Amino acid sequence: MSELYALDVNENRGFIISDAAAKLVSMERLEASRKFRNESDFLLSMGGELLSRAIIRDKLKFKNYDINFGRNYYGKPFLKGFEGFHFNVSHSGGLVICAISNIEIGCDCEFISDENKIDEIRIVYTGREYNLIQSFKGPEKTLLCHNIWALKESYLKCAGIGLSEEPGSLEISFGGGSPAVYKNGRRLDYSLKLYCDIAGYAVAACVKSGFGEAAENLPDKIVFADHNRLTAN
Repeated sequence: MSELYALDVNENRGFIISDAAAKLVSMERLEASRKFRNESDFLLSMGGELLSRAIIRDKLKFKNYDINFGRNYYGKPFLKGFEGFHFNVSHSGGLVICAISNIEIGCDCEFISDENKIDEIRIVYTGREYNLIQSFKGPEKTLLCHNIWALKESYLKCAGIGLSEEPGSLEISFGGGSPAVYKNGRRLDYSLKLYCDIAGYAVAACVKSGFGEAAENLPDKIVFADHNRLTAN
């Protein structure tokens, strides 16, 4: 069973910048976060680890000091010493999301903005995707661009390969009632889902499994967290 959590870092700014929050994250995370010049980047960086640690403490009954993260060859984080628990974090704008599952999972969130101009980044899309995008105008076009990008990112993060694979080599299809990812004309063994719970953001999640089981493993909704969850033991 998979779950998807979100944290509004601006609403929880007071806690994230506090000494109490600094004591909950790793020294590596704290030092890396403090190097950001913009407070918004600091909040997102800290918020991602605070949220993932809070969920791990809750679900696995770990003590905070027992939580240690590692990264695979492509940089995807994992929980050391616990192979049956998978998680993934993404952040954009003022939002952090964290997906957890007992199988490989990936997630992505994108702040929807006309200023991103991602509809003009031709290399990101296949010919069919680009033609579909160009058939829309205004907010619908902007939303579609971000949805396709979020779906591709969620797959790449679930597969654990990041941007080592060109996004333009993948194609998102919306046929059949739910999005699917293809490569070289073949549907890959992953299931994807878009979430419309949060206004102003494109949010997607992806799990690796059989087509039937995977759809059931994706959560139905996003659960919002606040500073009370971040501090819970």
